[in-house]
Amino acid sequence: MRIKTSLLHAMLLCTGLALGGVARAADVPPIAMDSALHEQLPANIKNRGVINLVTDAHYPPCEVFADDNKTMVGFEPDLWNAIGKVLGVGINPVSIDFAGLIPGVKSGRYDMAMECISDSLEREKQVTFVNYAYATNEVYTLASNQSIVGDPLSLCGLKVGVQSGTDFEHAISDIFSPNCVKNGKPAIKVTTLPSADAVLLALYAGRIDFVLNDAAAAAEIKKVAPHPIRTVTMPLMPKYYLGIVVKPDNQALAQSLLGALKILWANGEYARIMKKWDLEPVMLEQPGINLFTTRPMQ
Repeated sequence: MRIKTSLLHAMLLCTGLALGGVARAADVPPIAMDSALHEQLPANIKNRGVINLVTDAHYPPCEVFADDNKTMVGFEPDLWNAIGKVLGVGINPVSIDFAGLIPGVKSGRYDMAMECISDSLEREKQVTFVNYAYATNEVYTLASNQSIVGDPLSLCGLKVGVQSGTDFEHAISDIFSPNCVKNGKPAIKVTTLPSADAVLLALYAGRIDFVLNDAAAAAEIKKVAPHPIRTVTMPLMPKYYLGIVVKPDNQALAQSLLGALKILWANGEYARIMKKWDLEPVMLEQPGINLFTTRPMQ
């Protein structure tokens, strides 16, 4: 497993920032294994006793490496560890570039992927989503850049940085740039970069004018940014479901994960995790399968 320390994580260490500020309460009972859900797991997972999970651990508060450069911390590690306890198996997470997450699951190299991956029709044609939260996005720019306002047309002709393989690419190419052209403005100039760290570095260095990012990440990023940044909400910004990704033909695993999430909803563990990471505004009322198509956003 190849692990690299992200710039963002290095800054977290330098500032002494502790991700997640609420310890598990002493009076909260331990999470018990559900025997029925354990038996429902695919035979290969039951035999080895471990789910192989792939992520891109450079995206707080979803996940990032702790100071040992091995342990992953964030709301998703808390969630996947709780899922593992319900299912009675260990979770073996590895970190790779975001663009490789879905191909890695499709190929069978990994059982599932988690990295605040947004559910979409295009992705549902390739994989199954087990949904557990919402996501809303914002425009991030340097505080010194006052040209970007709440009007999406203020982005026209500017330079944006996007991480390859993310829905941020589609938001620019399918929503924001066409809106510019339709209104007689120049399209947005896109720089595609391989990692979230590279995108933020380009912003801090002034090589791009703005980036799109999850609104839930704003507080953590603002705390450690080397230059002051501000976020802007745009009316055209889409809202997404987030989900665990599994192979479409691995319904035994998908249903086991869904069952585990339902237990974590019922026993309050999901709410405790989301509160710990200040993510209560994006809590999902109930988990589901492929909610982009089965429970479309209103």
